[in-house]
Amino acid sequence: MRRANLIWIIPTAISCVVIFYVLAFGRLTLNASDSLDGNAYAMVTWPLDLRPGTIAAIKLPEVLRDKFDGHELYLTKRIVGIAGDPVSVNGNTFCVNDTCVEGQLKDGKLVSPLWQGTEVPEGMIAVFGDSFDSLDSRYAVIGPRPVDDVIATGIEIPFPHWTELGDILK
Repeated sequence: MRRANLIWIIPTAISCVVIFYVLAFGRLTLNASDSLDGNAYAMVTWPLDLRPGTIAAIKLPEVLRDKFDGHELYLTKRIVGIAGDPVSVNGNTFCVNDTCVEGQLKDGKLVSPLWQGTEVPEGMIAVFGDSFDSLDSRYAVIGPRPVDDVIATGIEIPFPHWTELGDILK
């Protein structure tokens, strides 16, 4: 084979592998809530990056699935703790490691009971949203989430808010 032909084979093969990987494992997740600050996330379903700071799309807890008429929705939150990380509750303040959030109050009472744990259990992660009223691991109804319920992980990417897309596409 001529050397000139070999120069194109390697980049073409690499490009094909990257394109296959993105098509097979990649996802674009648009944020339809105010739970996280970003508007969109580049996510992959494999390999999963389960480190604190990573954004994760997680199956809804069973108790919440019925409230959405069988639609396949996910919690998209930031991982703040992994198995063995310390958890503490002091009044309305809930902390995982050194990341603390307040439980939301209504008429002076918590809107939902806080998760009462001392550490993130084995096989679980703790997740927080960026919003003060995020439904996340601070509350017992969500609590720590099983690693097996994580669908994808990723990073925030620059993207217009979903409500602005209509104006852009006009």
